[in-house]
Amino acid sequence: MKRGDRRSSKRITYVCEVECEGAGRNYLAARINDLSLAGAFIDSVTCYAPGTSLRLRFHINDTLIETTAEVRYTIPQMGMGVRFLRLNSHHLTALKSLFEGQPLIPSDSEPHLKGGTRTWNMPDTLLGNFAIVSMFDVVQIIENNRLSGVLAVMSPVANGEVQFTEGKIVGAHSGSRIGIDVLKSFLDVAEGSFEFKRSDTHYPPTIHAPSNMSLMLDLLRVTDEEAGALS
Repeated sequence: MKRGDRRSSKRITYVCEVECEGAGRNYLAARINDLSLAGAFIDSVTCYAPGTSLRLRFHINDTLIETTAEVRYTIPQMGMGVRFLRLNSHHLTALKSLFEGQPLIPSDSEPHLKGGTRTWNMPDTLLGNFAIVSMFDVVQIIENNRLSGVLAVMSPVANGEVQFTEGKIVGAHSGSRIGIDVLKSFLDVAEGSFEFKRSDTHYPPTIHAPSNMSLMLDLLRVTDEEAGALS
């Protein structure tokens, strides 16, 4: 996005999670910050090179935006500016509705989502930084796309792996430690990086829960109770 493009397009601060797929099916989970009808600024420590073509997936309120974009510039350790390439009429309507503060009238041409969700043709690797995307958000991306594989957590607070089968957490380990206590130690991670790799491996379950969200909320509750008992 050229400087002239940024001046000519109305911009707002709109924060939302964004999934980016680049060349070689490299995948990045990050966050949109600055948004316009022409493009956006994506907060990310990891950046693609200017000129790279990306596939983006994010939400404007309840509207799923899936489009391509070109990286126009990068700011090391901060992020990259991208220019949208293929916004359809429904996506433009959703963006204009956001900018003008008007309710969006659903379009009959928008594809219906089976079960209220829509999966993307996800690549084999998902990379990101916990300063930009929380552990909850990473787990939700994996769960929504029903992915199987291993999430590697690399942080000063905790290091280890979380195992998933069809989007559901089935195990966690750090060194010789396994199970719920390891997963609980990952919830406070707010810095460092993660890497998820898809796999067809069937992991023997060491964690059992009806859903990822109920599991993580229960662990947060236990953590809060333990902190209260110590205070």
